Amino acid sequence: MAVVSDDNIEKTVPDEPRPAVYRFVQEALDALIVKHNSKIGEKDDGNLTGDFNKRCNQLNSAKYLGTMEHSYEEMAPRLAYLLLHFTQHTYLVNSILSDAYAACTNLQSRTTVFNELMRSIDWGRISIFSFGGGPAADVVGVLMWLHRFGFQTKVQAAMADTCKQWEATTNSVFKMMQFESEDDNAKPTPQQKYTHNLWKRLDGGIKYFNSSLKSPTSLFKSGSKEMIAIGQADIITLPFALSSVADAPETSNALQGMLNAVKPGALLVYVDHTEGGQTELINNLAYWCGMRRIYFMKEMNYTMPKYEEADILENYAKDLDDPVPRESKVTAIVYKKPSGYSYDRRMKMSRREQNNIKQAQIRLKKSNPDFKLFRPSFY
Repeated sequence: MAVVSDDNIEKTVPDEPRPAVYRFVQEALDALIVKHNSKIGEKDDGNLTGDFNKRCNQLNSAKYLGTMEHSYEEMAPRLAYLLLHFTQHTYLVNSILSDAYAACTNLQSRTTVFNELMRSIDWGRISIFSFGGGPAADVVGVLMWLHRFGFQTKVQAAMADTCKQWEATTNSVFKMMQFESEDDNAKPTPQQKYTHNLWKRLDGGIKYFNSSLKSPTSLFKSGSKEMIAIGQADIITLPFALSSVADAPETSNALQGMLNAVKPGALLVYVDHTEGGQTELINNLAYWCGMRRIYFMKEMNYTMPKYEEADILENYAKDLDDPVPRESKVTAIVYKKPSGYSYDRRMKMSRREQNNIKQAQIRLKKSNPDFKLFRPSFY
């Protein structure tokens, strides 16, 4: 625990990742607003505060949570998305991967369904590809999962989104994860140390592609940069990317082309709304492309953590028409493309990793009494 002083009153700050993530997002928002206001004469320069509040209201009442169905070319909607959704997305992906890894690992034999991914982790490098991730919150979620289990590996990340302006915003956000101080004697807080450790895992930043499932011609052209990145990825994420385009006729062909490019042993992390035909679509296409479902959570709560909700209500309630943060039900699925590769990690599982697996399995058992260790016959 860290102790800080405010007006001669000592307050205890918990050394937990949640305040760390939320704090660096707040710092990034402040830095982006200052940077935006310092640019005079740009096309989108204007009343940023008023537009920001308006966009917050729109996102808070929007039907979908993803970045594929809204326009984010201007600064205000991107800032609103960071405030309302970034932290929740990071924790959602972290939770999904943690529970999936625990459900697919046998502590007695120390074997796991994540064979190929564990091999890449032990080799010291993995690749991530996110489709429709916007500000790369799901990449941060993967970094949090790696940190949670003590995996020491470098991460190469690539993103594809319809809005190319996300690249500059994301670079600014990730820059805030670094600990920099003009005072050489300054020491980072536990929260700053946590986010800096996450940032250090990134190898070369995040590579962006301007792509869309609605226009798959260039995206899935043979030999395209996007297809190469997908084929090299160990983890592919689809965070709320299908809900708004699932009914479009070109979506199936585009998605099938992407799933065919997934390499054997790679994982596909899907998370989207419970309502709509997107879950049935991804299920059918995943099996058609040779992938197998290794983790499935039909319904999860998507809500703001208490600290973030309290902050939003306190600082933005006067400007937002509907100050009550939204709650949504989402479906989470993890797929794997089988390869038949066997990788023994008997001497590689640390005590920290074992303890986290036990905790996750206990949590899963409490929330799902019928939970059993997943042992698919095709691995």
